[in-house]
Amino acid sequence: MKKMMHPVFMLSVCVLALFVACNKQEEQLTEEEAIAEALYSVQERGGLGRLGCYELLFPVEFTLLDGSTATVNSYDDMKLALRAWFQANGPVRFAPSLVFPISVLSEEGDLITVNNENEFRRLRADCRGKFGNQDPRQHTRRQLSCFEITFPLTIQFPDGTTASVDNRLQLYQLVRMWHHDNPGAGRPHITFPLTVKMTADGSLVTVNSRAELRDLRASCE
Repeated sequence: MKKMMHPVFMLSVCVLALFVACNKQEEQLTEEEAIAEALYSVQERGGLGRLGCYELLFPVEFTLLDGSTATVNSYDDMKLALRAWFQANGPVRFAPSLVFPISVLSEEGDLITVNNENEFRRLRADCRGKFGNQDPRQHTRRQLSCFEITFPLTIQFPDGTTASVDNRLQLYQLVRMWHHDNPGAGRPHITFPLTVKMTADGSLVTVNSRAELRDLRASCE
């Protein structure tokens, strides 16, 4: 008569098999796959970039798996920082955390300050987006953002005052300062017309209204 295997033993075997399978999967992860999945995770969580509803305003700081951080001025810079880390530590599957607060540009031209991960995920909840069952590798082979804002540009605040900025860092600092000094007072927005540089082909496009900005974002494929 055959002896039945003890349930605890069977469970141990299953756990060991799962552990080995997961390790094998991690070992098979290439550097390019790890970079693609990390970038896709950032964009999908907040509804950012070409497939989402918002454009991330750089510079931003993000946290790597070992707790170290990197400050980047573009998605290309983020790729380089991830590549350097993976080359030093080996490719691994993880979701980088942005260091908050960050600022994003909505389809309406509003400048939104995001203070924590919950608010970041709320952006995604408010955005239909086009993420679905996208392959991160195919996604990151294409342009990750719809367009880049060109400078100088003018910001209008809820109290009617305006300010001009000459670069991304000034814009980032101005928006942060406004929210710090005027909590709950509403969102600044970019005035029209404005000129953007399309990341797909480098062409310059003049955007004359919120409606045109929405249409431009909707056209990003």
